[in-house]
Amino acid sequence: MEGAKRKVTAMGLCMMIFLCLLAGCGDRENTRDHVPGFGTAESRTAQEDSSDDVSFPARYENTIENVSFDMDIVIDADLSEETPVIAKARMKKADAGQAFDLLFSDNDTYDTYEYEEKDEYGKKVKTGTYVSPEETTLSYGPVSSQMTYMRRTSMRYIRSAFVLDEEDERYNADLFSKEGQLSFMDRKDALQIVSDALTKINMQFEYDSAGYALDYANMQSQEYHEDMDGKIDRAQYKESWSVEDEGYYFCIHERYRGLPLYHVYAEIFSDVSDANAPVQAFVSKNGIEYLEIEKVFDVSEEKTGIRLLPIGDIAKTAADKYAQILGNATYEMTNAELYYYVDLSSGMGIYDVKPVWIIKGIERSGETQQAVQVIIDAQTAKEIVP
Repeated sequence: MEGAKRKVTAMGLCMMIFLCLLAGCGDRENTRDHVPGFGTAESRTAQEDSSDDVSFPARYENTIENVSFDMDIVIDADLSEETPVIAKARMKKADAGQAFDLLFSDNDTYDTYEYEEKDEYGKKVKTGTYVSPEETTLSYGPVSSQMTYMRRTSMRYIRSAFVLDEEDERYNADLFSKEGQLSFMDRKDALQIVSDALTKINMQFEYDSAGYALDYANMQSQEYHEDMDGKIDRAQYKESWSVEDEGYYFCIHERYRGLPLYHVYAEIFSDVSDANAPVQAFVSKNGIEYLEIEKVFDVSEEKTGIRLLPIGDIAKTAADKYAQILGNATYEMTNAELYYYVDLSSGMGIYDVKPVWIIKGIERSGETQQAVQVIIDAQTAKEIVP
């Protein structure tokens, strides 16, 4: 994507081919959705099947060789109520017709591009991309839950001014407020617009969201365009910015049984971050101007009352991993959070889901440092490499 150098999904690649367009928790919506016949009864008996009391400290401190642990232990759910489970997941199916009616039907003229590609089950399905003369686009497929809608007229400037990816040298999302309100609408009302849209296109699910208030003064100061040679391209800059350009950018993360539901974004990007949120949206006074749905899931319990290992066992696995790395680097682990992990490598269309710890920290080597992340199976203490 322009400016932000956004990570590209398969659907984003489709948009690039035709248009060359693209160069923390907030509010929680407690909405649960299950597909009939995909196993919904087990959740009612999960607590009854559990025989183990699960408890973890609020903090863990230890040093093992070159790895120090001074980390918060984050568990959002009450594990005595939301007993850990093993589960299966499959992608929710976006309703392309409803998406068209809701987001694109006000375009009187448009071009249609249709292709046949393989979905997550390996079956050939039709994908579609609609493009208006103003370069507003709507794309869906090939996997069931993928969909992207974008009004390029505004989003090309938003993308040049708001950089969400922390690995991008121009990252600046921390300059925009996650609590502030914009004059055109309360942030909760803006999030409700997105929630209602997701419901209408069969994408309702339990989630957490982070919402960035994109004020025009910050965007004006942060706007950046460059040409093919990497030099500043003044011709691309927005002629003027005003309050009319403001909006909320939402990063929406799925949850399951009270915990974050994690999967590898686009099957490539494994970092837990807002930049890799499976649903992202921009809402202005004109409504939804951008909506990307990457992968969201329906989940069904398979085995309840599983036993999680002590946090010390998990820390030892992390220490063993980094102790084997050659060099004089040291590691400081600062956060361990319990997630449910959707293993996209475990099948085609139906995926294994299990509890994992995602540990984050800092690698220090000389005067340089970088963020690190390791995923560890909460039952076996084995590292998971996505």
